Amino acid sequence: MPKVVDHDARREELIAATWRTIRRLGLAGTTTREIAKEAGYAHGLLAYYFPDKDAILEAALERAYAVARERLGARMAGRSGRDAVREVLLAALPIGAASVETQVLVLSWGSMVTSPALRERRFASFREWRDTVRLLVRIAIAVGEMSGEQEPEEIADALVAVVDGLTLHGVMNPGEYPPHRLIATLDNVLDRYS
Repeated sequence: MPKVVDHDARREELIAATWRTIRRLGLAGTTTREIAKEAGYAHGLLAYYFPDKDAILEAALERAYAVARERLGARMAGRSGRDAVREVLLAALPIGAASVETQVLVLSWGSMVTSPALRERRFASFREWRDTVRLLVRIAIAVGEMSGEQEPEEIADALVAVVDGLTLHGVMNPGEYPPHRLIATLDNVLDRYS
């Protein structure tokens, strides 16, 4: 009797192996051979699921964005005002379970500089997140939980920029920017707008 293979599960295994390989070797060092080795499969098997390295990297990045969106939705459930703003910002930091996909996403930033198509796809996800922050800041101001001394978009854009910087530091220098420092820094900046 032939072996039954769950192709969706195998694709997910290969994507997870891609994340681990990117974390270990960076994007430049990530090859299909290294991904196959990390997954414990023959190199030729990857071609059955992904036509080339770009396709598996794209799938890994798309999965990272999907996981980030799911996590964001879960963190936002039942929250409003300033608390919702804080949660949506915390969800983007490399903390706890979010650390893996955040590292993969940050390591992909460099490739966006040279690929207009990749940059546009990634920036669409960024705009979605930024617009969510803008909406939540407007709501927090409307209910009196954040200061309305500046335009909501200006506040949201400043908070997004801070989180982007903290994320970069948290991924590139986790010893100096551990989770508790990232959270404390974010809370300090957020307090300035309350």
